[in-house]
This record gives sequence, C-alpha cells and structure tokens, in this order.
Amino acid sequence: MAQMEYNRRDPRMGFGGGDADNSLIRRHRNEPAPQLFDPDYVVEEEVAHHVQPRGGVVEYPPVQLVDNEEPEPERPERVERPSRPRHRSPRRGRSPSPRERVLISVPCVIPTPRTNQRPIPGSQMISETQPDPLDRQAGGSLDHSSSLELERCAPLEIFRFALRLGYNALLYPYEFAKVLIQLGHEPLQPRSFTWAFVSHRPHLYLPGVHRYVQHIHQVDGFYGLYRGLPARLVSSAIDYMLGDTLLHIFRLKPYRRSDQSCRCPPGMKEFLYNLFRDTIRLVTAVALTQPFHVIMIRQMAQFVGRETIYEGLAGSLMTMVHNDGWLGLYAGVAPRFLSEWLVLLVTSSLSHFCRRFIRLTRIQHQYNAVLIQMAASLLVYPLEVTGSCMACAGAPLVACEPPRMPLYNHWADCLSDLYARGGHNRGALLFWRTVPRIQMQRHQLEPPPRGLLRGG
Repeated sequence: MAQMEYNRRDPRMGFGGGDADNSLIRRHRNEPAPQLFDPDYVVEEEVAHHVQPRGGVVEYPPVQLVDNEEPEPERPERVERPSRPRHRSPRRGRSPSPRERVLISVPCVIPTPRTNQRPIPGSQMISETQPDPLDRQAGGSLDHSSSLELERCAPLEIFRFALRLGYNALLYPYEFAKVLIQLGHEPLQPRSFTWAFVSHRPHLYLPGVHRYVQHIHQVDGFYGLYRGLPARLVSSAIDYMLGDTLLHIFRLKPYRRSDQSCRCPPGMKEFLYNLFRDTIRLVTAVALTQPFHVIMIRQMAQFVGRETIYEGLAGSLMTMVHNDGWLGLYAGVAPRFLSEWLVLLVTSSLSHFCRRFIRLTRIQHQYNAVLIQMAASLLVYPLEVTGSCMACAGAPLVACEPPRMPLYNHWADCLSDLYARGGHNRGALLFWRTVPRIQMQRHQLEPPPRGLLRGG
C-alpha cells in the first residue's frame, strides 16, 4: 500500500499505479521520460533514520532527480508498421487515423488463367477475358491456348511437311513398282524354289521390289522412275493445306479434358468425338486429292504400253474430263475411302481398348498404335488393290484393257474377281512375293497350246 501511494504522489518516475498512467502526461508535456537503466540519471536520496507517521500514512523523504549537464542527442523517430487489430472495433464507421492510412505494397505473384493477349496500338498489352470462339473444346469447355504457341509450332509443322515431301520423293520408285504390281503387270518370270525342311513341293517366287525397280530403270531410265511424281506431290500439298477446311468451318477442335493432369483412361465420349472428327478430316482429304491420285495411277499405267496420253497435270485433267466426264476425276473413290476409313476405325478402336484396359506408358501406346495401323492396313489391303484397279478402269491404256484387266461396271465386281483370281493381295509383301496357288492350279489345268499338240 505504501508503494502504491508513493507512485501516485510522485508521477515523475513514470510508474503509474492503478489506473493512472503518468507516462502519457510526460509525453503530452514533451518531457523526456526517465529510463530505469540509464546512467545519465542519478537518484540522490536522503536517508532518514526516523520516519514520523501521520495519520497512519508513512512518509518518505523527498527524492531529487539530477539531470546530466550534456543534453541527450535527438533520436530519429521510428516509423512502425501499423499492426492489424486482432479484435474488431465496435465502432465500424469510425474514420481511420493518419497512422492507419499508411499503405504498404508487398510484391507477390498471383496465379492467373492464361488468356489471349492482343496489343492495341498506342497502348500497353492488355489481356482479354473472353477467349477466341474457335478455341472451344468438346462439350462446351474453353481452350485457353494462345496464338503465340501456334506461331511457334508453325515452323515445326512446315519442316515436317518438307521432310514428308522428301520422304515421298525418295521412296517414290518403290511406290511406282507397287502400283504396277497391283495392276497385275509382271514382266519378270518367277523362279521355283523348294524348302527342304518345310515342304518338298517347289514354289514359284517372283522377284522382289528391288529387282522390279531395276527393270523400270533399264527400260525408262532414271527419269522413268519418277513418272507421276508431280501429281503425288501436289496431292500431298493439298492434303496438308486444305485437309482441315471442314474442321475449321464446323469449329471442331481436338477433344481435350478440362483437367489436363488427369491420367484416367479416355471415355466413350472422347473416343466417339475423335472418331467423328477424324472421319470428317478423311472425307475432306479424299475428296480434294482423288483427281490427282487418279492422274498418278494412270501415268504409272502408261509404262506397260508405252503410251503418252496423260502428260502433265493440266493436260491430264483436260483429257480425263473430255473422255470420262467430271465423274472420271473420282474413279475408284469409294474403295479408296472405305479402305482408309476402315484402317482408321480399327486403329482407333484397338488403341482405345488398349489405353482403357492395358497399363502402358505414353511411348508404348504410340508404338502400339503404329503396329495396329500396319495390321489394319494388311487386313483391308484388297480394297486398296480394288481402288487402284478402278482408278484406271476404262482408260485407253493397254494395262486397263482385256486381256490384262477385265472391264468392270462396279468396284464390287472388281473385288470379287480379284478374290476369284487370287490377286486380292498383289503387292502386300514387296520383298517376299509368290505366285498365288489358284493361278498355279489354273496353269496346270489349262490344255497345252495347239502347236504343241500338232507337233506331237
């Protein structure tokens, strides 16, 4: 009690007792507050041996404060960051004090969605909140792919297209030989060979594709190996530039999931959407490139009879329109489209099945799709042979007239005749070619020529 009374009476010490706060009084009067452990302040007190109580109150001798003669240097005022009060003030409508109005900017990174940014002349770059209507996914979701990424991918796609053209030009002689084999032209005689451990009967083997290419080179020279190459390159260029025309018209983008990090297998909706989109892409490519495909095959077929009817792209188009009409430009389009669509259907279905039920890596799925496509191509290969035969059926060429090729009214008749003759797989295996067994049996059942009978 005595100590509390002393603190109330002498406020200069800066220790207020109870509800009194003497430090605020000193700050208001601009008086420096004493510090407890400051050596500049010296407390001198007179020791009183006898204290006389008055009225029950203990009196202490007066305390004198002696200040140092040297003035204390002025210290810079500290600017403290206003702390946010933990408890809300009951006065919500009160105006903030000047100390609370200090704004502190802290640099931070806020993840924002990617948007299409377009520059405006005379101003800075701004980001659009509404994406391009073409960047829409299946099911109504939005695709925020920027145009900058498309510009970066454009040179890479052009480089791939140039490599594809070079690849087609380099291997074009083998494609030339394959088409002649599909048409049934065999200028080289087969050779008999017997497998000692497999079968004792001899088999007739036709020369491989390398020997066939050498034969074309011997007959036509080096430039003869590239007969029909311009039509092939034009067809590839049109497929590259105009193949996605209907997809852009109907605004059909590849199916993309809303969550790209999801590794769950694709569903049936994704499979059907991608199959529908690829079908439209295939229809566009076949419809635009079929006239040039017909020109290429007919120019190749001129090697058999040494004709010069179809020369150049413009001249070949005019000749076809004059002889066969406008429908002659699309000769054999039905079996060609059906064969390519069946390859697409089988490849897409088996790849979807493998992704859904077989755990494989991404690279393994790519190799698996390539193997499935090769197997599907062998499965529908008879339709490809039918398309090549129907593309030049009715043309005034030796290779397209009897007795080398019958006259067909419909591509189904051509397919059934190829199965009957055993020629539905002509050119399927270019390095291991055998004479069909049906042809060998017919050759054995045919009677010998009349000259041999008379001589005998």
